[in-house]
Amino acid sequence: MTTKNVGIGEYRLSSDYLILLAELAFERGISTAVLMEGTNLPENLMFQANVPVGHESALRMVDNFCEVAEPSAALEFGKRMTLSKHGALGFAAQYSATIEDAADKVERYIATRAQLFELERDHDASSRHLYIKPKLEQTRAVNFMVLAFLSSVETICRNIVPENFRSTPSMIQIIGKDDLTDQTRLPNCAVYASAPINCLTWPRQALEGALPFFNPKLEDLADQELKQALNTVAETNTMAGKVREILNDHLAEMPTVEDVANMLFMSAATLNRKLKAEQRSFQQIKDDLRYNKAQRLLRDTTLSVDQIADQLGYSDASNFAKAFKGWSGSSPSQYRQQ
Repeated sequence: MTTKNVGIGEYRLSSDYLILLAELAFERGISTAVLMEGTNLPENLMFQANVPVGHESALRMVDNFCEVAEPSAALEFGKRMTLSKHGALGFAAQYSATIEDAADKVERYIATRAQLFELERDHDASSRHLYIKPKLEQTRAVNFMVLAFLSSVETICRNIVPENFRSTPSMIQIIGKDDLTDQTRLPNCAVYASAPINCLTWPRQALEGALPFFNPKLEDLADQELKQALNTVAETNTMAGKVREILNDHLAEMPTVEDVANMLFMSAATLNRKLKAEQRSFQQIKDDLRYNKAQRLLRDTTLSVDQIADQLGYSDASNFAKAFKGWSGSSPSQYRQQ
Protein backbone atom coordinates (compact mmCIF):
# COMPACT_ATOMS: atom_id res chain seq x y z
CA MET A 1 0.00 0.00 0.00
CA THR A 2 1.02 3.57 -0.45
CA THR A 3 1.99 5.59 2.62
CA LYS A 4 -0.89 8.12 2.39
CA ASN A 5 -3.53 6.97 4.84
CA VAL A 6 -7.19 7.99 4.86
CA GLY A 7 -10.05 7.34 7.23
CA ILE A 8 -10.24 6.50 10.91
CA GLY A 9 -8.72 3.49 12.63
CA GLU A 10 -5.39 1.98 13.57
CA TYR A 11 -5.50 -1.01 11.23
CA ARG A 12 -5.45 -0.60 7.47
CA LEU A 13 -7.26 -2.14 4.53
CA SER A 14 -6.34 -1.48 0.90
CA SER A 15 -8.84 0.69 -0.96
CA ASP A 16 -8.68 -1.91 -3.77
CA TYR A 17 -11.08 -4.08 -1.77
CA LEU A 18 -13.45 -1.19 -1.11
CA ILE A 19 -13.49 -0.30 -4.81
CA LEU A 20 -14.40 -3.91 -5.56
CA LEU A 21 -17.13 -3.74 -2.89
CA ALA A 22 -18.52 -0.60 -4.54
CA GLU A 23 -18.78 -2.48 -7.85
CA LEU A 24 -20.70 -5.25 -6.10
CA ALA A 25 -22.94 -2.68 -4.45
CA PHE A 26 -23.65 -0.94 -7.76
CA GLU A 27 -24.89 -4.24 -9.21
CA ARG A 28 -27.35 -4.45 -6.30
CA GLY A 29 -28.60 -0.92 -6.75
CA ILE A 30 -26.71 0.41 -3.71
CA SER A 31 -25.42 3.91 -4.35
CA THR A 32 -21.94 5.12 -3.46
CA ALA A 33 -23.53 7.72 -1.17
CA VAL A 34 -25.29 4.99 0.84
CA LEU A 35 -22.17 2.84 0.89
CA MET A 36 -19.95 5.65 2.20
CA GLU A 37 -22.39 7.16 4.69
CA GLY A 38 -20.68 7.82 8.02
CA THR A 39 -17.26 6.62 6.84
CA ASN A 40 -15.48 9.99 6.80
CA LEU A 41 -13.96 8.92 3.48
CA PRO A 42 -13.74 11.11 0.36
CA GLU A 43 -15.85 9.91 -2.58
CA ASN A 44 -12.85 10.08 -4.90
CA LEU A 45 -11.33 7.21 -2.91
CA MET A 46 -13.33 4.96 -5.23
CA PHE A 47 -10.94 6.02 -8.01
CA GLN A 48 -7.71 5.66 -6.02
CA ALA A 49 -6.02 2.26 -6.07
CA ASN A 50 -4.19 0.77 -3.09
CA VAL A 51 -4.68 3.56 -0.57
CA PRO A 52 -4.50 2.42 3.09
CA VAL A 53 -7.89 3.00 4.72
CA GLY A 54 -8.38 3.06 8.50
CA HIS A 55 -10.30 0.03 9.75
CA GLU A 56 -13.15 1.95 11.41
CA SER A 57 -13.96 3.78 8.17
CA ALA A 58 -13.48 0.67 6.04
CA LEU A 59 -15.66 -1.52 8.25
CA ARG A 60 -18.38 1.14 8.39
CA MET A 61 -18.49 0.95 4.60
CA VAL A 62 -18.67 -2.85 4.74
CA ASP A 63 -21.43 -2.67 7.36
CA ASN A 64 -23.43 -0.28 5.18
CA PHE A 65 -23.23 -2.90 2.43
CA CYS A 66 -24.23 -5.70 4.81
CA GLU A 67 -27.29 -3.71 5.86
CA VAL A 68 -28.91 -4.18 2.45
CA ALA A 69 -27.10 -7.15 0.86
CA GLU A 70 -27.70 -10.86 1.30
CA PRO A 71 -25.29 -12.75 3.65
CA SER A 72 -23.91 -14.90 0.82
CA ALA A 73 -22.67 -11.74 -0.91
CA ALA A 74 -19.45 -12.17 1.09
CA LEU A 75 -18.77 -15.35 -0.89
CA GLU A 76 -19.32 -13.54 -4.18
CA PHE A 77 -17.12 -10.66 -3.00
CA GLY A 78 -14.38 -13.16 -2.18
CA LYS A 79 -14.71 -14.90 -5.53
CA ARG A 80 -14.02 -11.57 -7.22
CA MET A 81 -10.87 -11.06 -5.15
CA THR A 82 -8.74 -12.71 -7.80
CA LEU A 83 -4.95 -12.76 -7.61
CA SER A 84 -4.70 -9.42 -9.41
CA LYS A 85 -7.01 -7.79 -6.83
CA HIS A 86 -4.43 -8.58 -4.14
CA GLY A 87 -1.77 -6.42 -5.80
CA ALA A 88 1.88 -7.39 -5.40
CA LEU A 89 0.83 -10.05 -2.89
CA GLY A 90 -1.26 -11.76 -5.55
CA PHE A 91 1.50 -11.57 -8.14
CA ALA A 92 4.08 -12.94 -5.71
CA ALA A 93 1.77 -15.89 -5.03
CA GLN A 94 0.98 -16.43 -8.72
CA TYR A 95 4.63 -16.60 -9.75
CA SER A 96 5.73 -18.86 -6.86
CA ALA A 97 7.11 -22.33 -7.52
CA THR A 98 4.59 -24.21 -5.39
CA ILE A 99 1.34 -23.62 -3.54
CA GLU A 100 3.29 -23.98 -0.30
CA ASP A 101 5.61 -21.15 -1.37
CA ALA A 102 2.61 -19.02 -2.32
CA ALA A 103 0.96 -19.68 1.05
CA ASP A 104 4.16 -18.66 2.85
CA LYS A 105 4.09 -15.29 1.08
CA VAL A 106 0.42 -14.69 1.81
CA GLU A 107 0.92 -15.42 5.51
CA ARG A 108 4.09 -13.29 5.71
CA TYR A 109 2.85 -10.27 3.77
CA ILE A 110 -0.91 -10.09 4.41
CA ALA A 111 -0.38 -6.89 6.44
CA THR A 112 0.63 -5.06 3.25
CA ARG A 113 -2.97 -5.41 2.06
CA ALA A 114 -5.15 -6.02 5.11
CA GLN A 115 -4.32 -5.56 8.78
CA LEU A 116 -7.71 -6.61 10.14
CA PHE A 117 -6.58 -10.13 10.94
CA GLU A 118 -3.66 -12.54 11.16
CA LEU A 119 -3.24 -15.76 9.20
CA GLU A 120 -1.99 -19.08 10.47
CA ARG A 121 -1.49 -22.37 8.63
CA ASP A 122 -1.51 -25.94 9.87
CA HIS A 123 -1.79 -29.44 8.43
CA ASP A 124 -2.47 -33.01 9.42
CA ALA A 125 -2.09 -36.30 7.59
CA SER A 126 -4.90 -35.59 5.13
CA SER A 127 -5.61 -31.84 5.10
CA ARG A 128 -4.17 -28.33 5.06
CA HIS A 129 -5.83 -25.58 7.07
CA LEU A 130 -5.75 -21.78 6.81
CA TYR A 131 -6.97 -19.96 9.93
CA ILE A 132 -8.02 -16.31 10.04
CA LYS A 133 -7.80 -14.66 13.45
CA PRO A 134 -9.35 -11.16 13.54
CA LYS A 135 -7.63 -8.47 15.60
CA LEU A 136 -11.03 -6.92 16.30
CA GLU A 137 -14.34 -7.99 17.79
CA GLN A 138 -16.17 -10.17 15.26
CA THR A 139 -18.91 -7.75 14.25
CA ARG A 140 -21.09 -8.24 11.18
CA ALA A 141 -18.59 -6.33 9.03
CA VAL A 142 -15.59 -8.24 10.37
CA ASN A 143 -17.37 -11.55 9.78
CA PHE A 144 -18.14 -10.43 6.23
CA MET A 145 -14.47 -9.67 5.52
CA VAL A 146 -13.29 -12.92 7.10
CA LEU A 147 -15.68 -14.95 4.96
CA ALA A 148 -14.75 -12.94 1.86
CA PHE A 149 -11.03 -13.60 2.32
CA LEU A 150 -11.60 -17.31 2.93
CA SER A 151 -13.76 -17.38 -0.21
CA SER A 152 -11.01 -15.58 -2.13
CA VAL A 153 -8.34 -18.09 -1.09
CA GLU A 154 -10.66 -21.00 -1.83
CA THR A 155 -11.38 -19.67 -5.32
CA ILE A 156 -7.72 -18.95 -6.06
CA CYS A 157 -6.69 -22.43 -4.92
CA ARG A 158 -9.36 -24.00 -7.11
CA ASN A 159 -8.08 -22.09 -10.14
CA ILE A 160 -4.41 -23.00 -9.70
CA VAL A 161 -4.49 -26.61 -8.51
CA PRO A 162 -3.88 -29.33 -11.12
CA GLU A 163 -6.85 -30.08 -13.38
CA ASN A 164 -7.67 -33.39 -11.70
CA PHE A 165 -8.20 -31.61 -8.36
CA ARG A 166 -10.46 -28.79 -9.61
CA SER A 167 -13.60 -30.50 -8.28
CA THR A 168 -12.06 -31.59 -4.98
CA PRO A 169 -14.36 -30.86 -2.01
CA SER A 170 -13.14 -28.19 0.42
CA MET A 171 -14.61 -26.70 3.60
CA ILE A 172 -14.98 -23.24 5.15
CA GLN A 173 -15.86 -22.83 8.82
CA ILE A 174 -16.78 -19.40 10.21
CA ILE A 175 -17.62 -18.02 13.62
CA GLY A 176 -20.38 -15.89 12.04
CA LYS A 177 -23.99 -17.00 12.54
CA ASP A 178 -25.41 -16.71 9.00
CA ASP A 179 -26.51 -20.13 7.73
CA LEU A 180 -24.82 -20.66 4.36
CA THR A 181 -25.09 -24.44 4.08
CA ASP A 182 -27.24 -24.08 0.96
CA GLN A 183 -24.94 -21.59 -0.76
CA THR A 184 -24.19 -22.17 -4.45
CA ARG A 185 -21.50 -19.55 -5.08
CA LEU A 186 -18.68 -21.97 -4.18
CA PRO A 187 -19.99 -25.17 -5.78
CA ASN A 188 -17.41 -27.57 -4.34
CA CYS A 189 -17.01 -25.95 -0.93
CA ALA A 190 -19.11 -26.67 2.14
CA VAL A 191 -19.64 -23.58 4.32
CA TYR A 192 -20.47 -24.03 8.01
CA ALA A 193 -21.45 -21.16 10.32
CA SER A 194 -21.37 -20.90 14.14
CA ALA A 195 -18.05 -22.72 14.22
CA PRO A 196 -15.39 -22.18 16.92
CA ILE A 197 -12.87 -21.04 14.29
CA ASN A 198 -12.54 -19.25 10.95
CA CYS A 199 -10.85 -21.78 8.72
CA LEU A 200 -10.46 -23.01 5.13
CA THR A 201 -9.60 -26.71 4.74
CA TRP A 202 -8.37 -28.41 1.59
CA PRO A 203 -7.22 -32.01 1.01
CA ARG A 204 -3.45 -32.01 1.45
CA GLN A 205 -2.76 -33.91 -1.77
CA ALA A 206 -4.49 -31.27 -3.90
CA LEU A 207 -2.16 -28.50 -2.70
CA GLU A 208 1.18 -30.21 -3.17
CA GLY A 209 1.70 -29.61 -6.88
CA ALA A 210 3.85 -27.09 -8.74
CA LEU A 211 2.26 -23.86 -9.95
CA PRO A 212 1.86 -23.32 -13.70
CA PHE A 213 3.05 -19.70 -13.86
CA PHE A 214 6.27 -20.03 -11.87
CA ASN A 215 8.63 -17.25 -12.88
CA PRO A 216 11.58 -16.67 -10.54
CA LYS A 217 12.37 -13.19 -11.89
CA LEU A 218 8.80 -11.90 -11.52
CA GLU A 219 8.47 -13.65 -8.18
CA ASP A 220 11.60 -11.89 -6.93
CA LEU A 221 10.39 -8.49 -8.17
CA ALA A 222 7.06 -8.91 -6.38
CA ASP A 223 8.84 -10.17 -3.26
CA GLN A 224 11.07 -7.09 -3.17
CA GLU A 225 8.04 -4.82 -3.47
CA LEU A 226 6.32 -6.68 -0.64
CA LYS A 227 9.35 -6.42 1.64
CA GLN A 228 9.43 -2.68 1.05
CA ALA A 229 5.68 -2.43 1.66
CA LEU A 230 5.97 -4.42 4.90
CA ASN A 231 8.72 -2.10 6.11
CA THR A 232 6.45 0.83 5.31
CA VAL A 233 3.62 -0.75 7.31
CA ALA A 234 5.97 -1.25 10.27
CA GLU A 235 6.99 2.40 10.01
CA THR A 236 3.46 3.81 9.88
CA ASN A 237 3.28 4.82 13.54
CA THR A 238 6.94 5.77 13.89
CA MET A 239 8.48 9.19 13.46
CA ALA A 240 10.22 7.88 10.35
CA GLY A 241 6.83 6.86 8.99
CA LYS A 242 5.38 10.31 9.59
CA VAL A 243 8.35 11.94 7.87
CA ARG A 244 8.08 9.52 4.98
CA GLU A 245 4.40 10.32 4.50
CA ILE A 246 5.04 14.07 4.44
CA LEU A 247 7.93 13.76 2.00
CA ASN A 248 5.93 11.43 -0.23
CA ASP A 249 3.15 14.03 -0.44
CA HIS A 250 5.60 16.82 -1.32
CA LEU A 251 8.23 14.96 -3.32
CA ALA A 252 8.44 17.46 -6.19
CA GLU A 253 9.06 20.36 -3.78
CA MET A 254 11.20 18.18 -1.47
CA PRO A 255 10.84 20.02 1.83
CA THR A 256 13.85 20.50 4.08
CA VAL A 257 14.18 18.94 7.52
CA GLU A 258 13.14 22.31 8.96
CA ASP A 259 10.00 22.34 6.80
CA VAL A 260 9.00 18.85 7.90
CA ALA A 261 9.76 19.60 11.55
CA ASN A 262 7.43 22.62 11.36
CA MET A 263 4.66 20.44 9.93
CA LEU A 264 5.13 18.09 12.89
CA PHE A 265 5.16 21.00 15.38
CA MET A 266 8.71 20.46 16.62
CA SER A 267 12.20 21.78 16.04
CA ALA A 268 14.56 20.29 13.47
CA ALA A 269 16.86 19.22 16.31
CA THR A 270 14.03 17.33 18.03
CA LEU A 271 13.01 15.66 14.78
CA ASN A 272 16.58 14.56 14.05
CA ARG A 273 16.91 13.21 17.60
CA LYS A 274 13.69 11.20 17.29
CA LEU A 275 14.79 9.78 13.94
CA LYS A 276 18.18 8.85 15.35
CA ALA A 277 16.46 6.96 18.17
CA GLU A 278 14.75 4.88 15.45
CA GLN A 279 18.12 4.41 13.69
CA ARG A 280 16.96 6.45 10.73
CA SER A 281 17.91 9.83 9.29
CA PHE A 282 16.07 12.47 7.32
CA GLN A 283 18.47 12.08 4.38
CA GLN A 284 18.08 8.30 4.35
CA ILE A 285 14.28 8.52 4.23
CA LYS A 286 14.43 11.13 1.47
CA ASP A 287 16.90 9.08 -0.58
CA ASP A 288 14.82 5.90 -0.17
CA LEU A 289 11.70 7.66 -1.42
CA ARG A 290 13.48 9.24 -4.36
CA TYR A 291 15.18 6.00 -5.37
CA ASN A 292 11.98 3.94 -5.18
CA LYS A 293 9.99 6.45 -7.20
CA ALA A 294 12.83 6.85 -9.72
CA GLN A 295 12.85 3.08 -10.27
CA ARG A 296 9.09 3.03 -10.86
CA LEU A 297 9.17 5.96 -13.28
CA LEU A 298 12.10 4.56 -15.25
CA ARG A 299 10.53 1.11 -15.40
CA ASP A 300 6.87 1.94 -15.95
CA THR A 301 6.79 5.23 -17.88
CA THR A 302 8.36 6.86 -20.93
CA LEU A 303 9.14 10.10 -19.10
CA SER A 304 12.50 11.61 -19.96
CA VAL A 305 15.29 11.71 -17.38
CA ASP A 306 14.78 15.48 -17.15
CA GLN A 307 11.08 15.03 -16.38
CA ILE A 308 11.79 12.38 -13.76
CA ALA A 309 14.41 14.60 -12.13
CA ASP A 310 11.83 17.38 -11.94
CA GLN A 311 9.22 15.10 -10.34
CA LEU A 312 11.75 14.07 -7.71
CA GLY A 313 12.61 17.63 -6.76
CA TYR A 314 16.06 17.86 -8.40
CA SER A 315 17.21 21.17 -9.84
CA ASP A 316 18.66 19.45 -12.90
CA ALA A 317 19.02 16.01 -14.51
CA SER A 318 22.77 15.74 -13.87
CA ASN A 319 22.29 15.88 -10.08
CA PHE A 320 19.57 13.24 -10.34
CA ALA A 321 21.74 11.00 -12.55
CA LYS A 322 24.64 11.26 -10.12
CA ALA A 323 22.42 10.38 -7.16
CA PHE A 324 20.78 7.48 -9.02
CA LYS A 325 24.14 5.98 -9.96
CA GLY A 326 25.17 6.17 -6.31
CA TRP A 327 22.04 4.24 -5.32
CA SER A 328 21.95 1.63 -8.05
CA GLY A 329 25.43 1.48 -9.56
CA SER A 330 24.07 2.35 -13.00
CA SER A 331 22.89 5.48 -14.77
CA PRO A 332 19.14 6.12 -15.26
CA SER A 333 19.48 5.27 -18.97
CA GLN A 334 21.32 2.02 -18.24
CA TYR A 335 18.71 1.03 -15.61
CA ARG A 336 15.88 1.64 -18.09
CA GLN A 337 17.51 -0.66 -20.65
CA GLN A 338 17.91 -3.60 -18.24
